[in-house]
Amino acid sequence: MKQVKDIMTRDLTAVSESNALKEVVAILTHYRFSGVPVVDDEQRLTGFISEKDLISSVFPGQFRASDDFFPRDFASLAHQMSQAGENQVRDFMTREAIYITEDEDISYLAELMLSKGLKTIPVVRKGKLVGVVGRAELCRALMTEGE
Repeated sequence: MKQVKDIMTRDLTAVSESNALKEVVAILTHYRFSGVPVVDDEQRLTGFISEKDLISSVFPGQFRASDDFFPRDFASLAHQMSQAGENQVRDFMTREAIYITEDEDISYLAELMLSKGLKTIPVVRKGKLVGVVGRAELCRALMTEGE
């Protein structure tokens, strides 16, 4: 069985807790990521920030799956959206980020992704970020297992 280190991307694109949310948006759109790890100065994983976290920064606590949303004051909404980009990652990131170590089997990775509904998972070695692994890499590995 393949291990996470066999399929992970060794891309260390990450942000710090002090980055502005608009910087995170630029990274996500440029690289077409759904989220990025948050690290400290020594590359230790401190959290994760996703598209969902960014959307929540603009509309905190306003949405549930069954809610109908129709803004009554568009000027206020536009102002709120422009201000959200100045907020820092530390205020909206997920602090207890789910991660995986590079020596785990991909079967555990699949279980983790499916049970937690994750698209991307940071990969760590001794607490430090060494890469990320996404659903596409997992799918490719599962479809080619045994070849």
